[in-house]
Amino acid sequence: MTGQLFHRAAGCLLAAFLTVSCSQPAQQTPPIVASPAPQPVVSPVPSPPEQDPIADERTIMAVQRALAQLGYPVGLADGVMGPATRRAILAFQKDRGLAEDGRPTEALVMLLNRLAVQPPKINTTVVTAGDILLFGDGSKEIAKAERVVPWEQETKGGLVAIRPSTAGWPAAARAGLDWAISHALDVAGGPPIAWSSTGVEQIFEIHATPVLSSREAVLAGNAAQSCRHFELRGAQRHYPGIACRDANGEWYFLHSRIRLAHPVRRLGSQTDSGTAASVRPR
Repeated sequence: MTGQLFHRAAGCLLAAFLTVSCSQPAQQTPPIVASPAPQPVVSPVPSPPEQDPIADERTIMAVQRALAQLGYPVGLADGVMGPATRRAILAFQKDRGLAEDGRPTEALVMLLNRLAVQPPKINTTVVTAGDILLFGDGSKEIAKAERVVPWEQETKGGLVAIRPSTAGWPAAARAGLDWAISHALDVAGGPPIAWSSTGVEQIFEIHATPVLSSREAVLAGNAAQSCRHFELRGAQRHYPGIACRDANGEWYFLHSRIRLAHPVRRLGSQTDSGTAASVRPR
């Protein structure tokens, strides 16, 4: 009897255990989510280096040739924007009072092309009695009679200027002409300057250019970059010359101590003298 009760109790316990086990929900295995594949790191594409507005070989070569013609050393005109060309551009920009960036911009090319167009220069001139010839060795000659003087021909001492006779001119007229020449030199390559004075009969048109001839450049030597060629052109006479600018910005005749009048310091008495000079662009 007891054995039957024991087996029955054991069977009930087993049935109860199985019932509880079946009532528990099966544990769900969480789904495996694949991690996103790593994205490749894309480096930003570097911007191309800034190019000069004008950097083609032909244009740079034209810039080099124009600078060389104006007396700026660029080395070989090879169309390559190298250090020598950059230094020459910077020197030109400094001399002209331009922004010094050393780049062959379109505005620079246009300016160089305009300045490098060499105006016609006289090869000979006729001097008359009283005209003054200045030479590179510091000497001078006062012409005694009318004669033809070759300007581009090599001469003893090197001819640097021919000045008109100013005998009998009022002091203000002489200073006024010098000032007009200085002004033309300041804007060399621009329109000619017309000069006249009530104190004298002569009327001149003053032409100036930064372009020196071969003879003039050799004569100027290391000072060539600061020198300009100018001409006084009258009705019957032409008077050429070479003037250079010193560290103070004043103009003087090449290889001489003769300086051109300064408008502020040397023209102050012009009004008091009653002599008026006229200077105007043509």
